[in-house]
Amino acid sequence: MLYIRGNRRDYDRWKDLGNPEWGWEDVLEYFKKSENMNVPELVRGNGSRYHRTGGYLNVEQARTDPVLNQLLRQAAVELKKEWIPDFNRDRHVGYGSSQLTIIGATRFSPAKAFLSPIKNRFNLHVIKNAMVEKILIDERNVATGVSFVLQNKIRMNAVANKEVIVAAGAINTPQLLMLSGIGRTEELEKFDIPTKANLNVGGKLQDHVAVPLFFKFPALQQDASELFLAFNEIDSLYEYTLKNRSQGVGNMQYLDTMVFLNTVNATDRYPDAQVFNMGAQKGADFIGRLASNFEYIKPIRDSLEEAAREAPVIYTHITTLNPKSRGKVRLASADPRVHPLIEANYFDHEDDLQTLVRGIRQLQELLKTTAFRTNKGELHRVNIPGCQQLEYDTDEYWECYVRHMTITTYHPVGTAKMGPSTDPEAVVDSRLRVKGIRGLRVIDASIMPLIVSGNTNAPTIMIGEMGSDFIKQENA
Repeated sequence: MLYIRGNRRDYDRWKDLGNPEWGWEDVLEYFKKSENMNVPELVRGNGSRYHRTGGYLNVEQARTDPVLNQLLRQAAVELKKEWIPDFNRDRHVGYGSSQLTIIGATRFSPAKAFLSPIKNRFNLHVIKNAMVEKILIDERNVATGVSFVLQNKIRMNAVANKEVIVAAGAINTPQLLMLSGIGRTEELEKFDIPTKANLNVGGKLQDHVAVPLFFKFPALQQDASELFLAFNEIDSLYEYTLKNRSQGVGNMQYLDTMVFLNTVNATDRYPDAQVFNMGAQKGADFIGRLASNFEYIKPIRDSLEEAAREAPVIYTHITTLNPKSRGKVRLASADPRVHPLIEANYFDHEDDLQTLVRGIRQLQELLKTTAFRTNKGELHRVNIPGCQQLEYDTDEYWECYVRHMTITTYHPVGTAKMGPSTDPEAVVDSRLRVKGIRGLRVIDASIMPLIVSGNTNAPTIMIGEMGSDFIKQENA
């Protein structure tokens, strides 16, 4: 739901890797194509170079400003951090308000944006409760359709008139390709799958990982009915925080202040870390639920629940934006119902860990500000059994902390990498066609050659817009 495009350098790097259609100036038009920017001041004047109105996808800024959010902004001003009014333009390092795909207080998903308006078209058929098991590829290496199972019992084929498009995401797309004979021969042979195209499917997995910090404010005077939110069973955490921002006895609050840092060089125009924030009321169970969701061990869960009992908490997480570590997705079975193996390989490269340690050091500067000191702001010391032998607040301690506390942000990309014919690791070409197979295209986040410097929601929608134009151009 967060609408962050990344920056010019991300896409110019894609182009430099041999993908001529994917430079910043090229993709900008496709970001704009789908957008209905509902923040008038961001479209006025030179803003029209970066934004437009009239697209299917509604984009707004959050309209909440709880006390914890105000604390963050006051502290940022004290630290002389640059205010960025629009992270989706040409300035990126600093703090500012996040943009979201919402309408008012309701999440506006791509399904609502793009499918709902055309759901009654005669040439659109959406089959629910169906699982594709295999792409059908004939002896000429032409994709002719897919085999799928309906309601877990009826096996059927769908025949393609022109192309088969795979948009299953960076985990399921490589699984489906490998089940169909597209992948490394040595991997396919383990499951007696004949090779149709020997490609590096599932390799080059990249993800944004984040390490959480918990700032407590024992002296903060709060009115729960104004600052925090009641918990309801709503499918989206973000929708919940927006829709219920002024209701009842509270748990949590979306804090729209977002920060992009360069942890190596503060004057660099491009960030290497992103900071996202949530707030929790004193006594809230949100922090405990968070700890359980990420399956922290019991001493850590107990420690985090203790923090929430003691005071209001800002839960912040620091994300490394340009990870150098690479993982892979592999088949666990030839049965499509068996989940693939995901080897995330986080911190395989030491630089990724050090980026997060530097990010922690920068966020510790908040504790020196009047905004934090007035409310007795302090960093909660999490009880991590594996780090107790280390002196607190040393770099060695924080390295240990990062290894024990880091979580995924669910941004996997790169497992069907885009690249030129000279790239032995590429799976699709720059027009998203699978190499060695005619009539087969991948259009999702798995094609990213390098992960972008921000949330992957907006870039994935842009990839969909680009891919749809490729299809139309080649099938006119």
